[in-house]
Amino acid sequence: MEQHIDILVDPYIEGGNVIYPSFPISIQPGMIIGIYTDVSKTQTLMQWFMKRDQTFTYFRESALYERLTVREHIRFYLKLFKRTTNETENLLKLFSLTEQKNSRISKLSTSEKQRLKLLSTYLQEVPLLVLEEPFQNIDEFSKQNVQQILKKLTERQKSIILLSNNLEDLMIASTAIHRLDGAGLHTLDVKEEELEQTPPQLENSPIRIDKIPTKKNDKIILFNPPEIDYIESVEGIVSVNVAGEAYPCTLSLNELEQKLTPFGFFRSHRSYIVNLQKVREIITWTRNSYSLALNSTDKTVVPLSKNKLADLKEILGI
Repeated sequence: MEQHIDILVDPYIEGGNVIYPSFPISIQPGMIIGIYTDVSKTQTLMQWFMKRDQTFTYFRESALYERLTVREHIRFYLKLFKRTTNETENLLKLFSLTEQKNSRISKLSTSEKQRLKLLSTYLQEVPLLVLEEPFQNIDEFSKQNVQQILKKLTERQKSIILLSNNLEDLMIASTAIHRLDGAGLHTLDVKEEELEQTPPQLENSPIRIDKIPTKKNDKIILFNPPEIDYIESVEGIVSVNVAGEAYPCTLSLNELEQKLTPFGFFRSHRSYIVNLQKVREIITWTRNSYSLALNSTDKTVVPLSKNKLADLKEILGI
């Protein structure tokens, strides 16, 4: 019978400051632990776990062989892991990609690509799997599919750690959730956290659903606010930008600003609203020209109006 895994994570110290101290993790086979923390700490933890023996780390931005078809990609990985290609059809079904099996990966949607990226994780034989943001910026169908994949892994007695800055995502699949901050790792009482974050509602009051509706390929796609990178309006057409893709939205920029401000969004320019959680850098071009660099793979930069700079500094406390 497999034993539980005991880990002592090294402290993270930067410029003489302790970003987080050393902390222990104990995880049973078949258990999923969620760690709720910010992007910077997630990246540092991923680098630390990557150096640990008998551990596989899934990086969300890992590459795919986009010229291959989905079936070719799966067969390539099966051969790489010395598995029989007879498993191909079962894996296509598990990852809900049967209809796309002859499509080139470059033609898949962002959500389909993210599901396929989990193939290498699924085929690992090591006891501990550490995943970075497996639910981020994917549609609801894909979230359910990822849950099924994780469930299959736990049935094989894999121990799993999920790292995310989105508590709602961690609640989808985790057996237990912890918060990592400057004081260390703490067990999170999700019920208490929900009470802290959600104001009490009067009995019979209407339910508030915080989703942003967009439309693409005749489908209505709903995004949670934390998934959105930024929103722009070009010649009156509003687009919601998520993971490098633009989704048309029928709401006006003013309506979106009103809905999203409580979620940490900021009207940086008359034509732009930006998710401040995604901002990496404030760039000064000239005395009157500024931009915001986002923490994204395509190194997105959005404009910042001069008259908005003071407001932004006040919000950020700088």
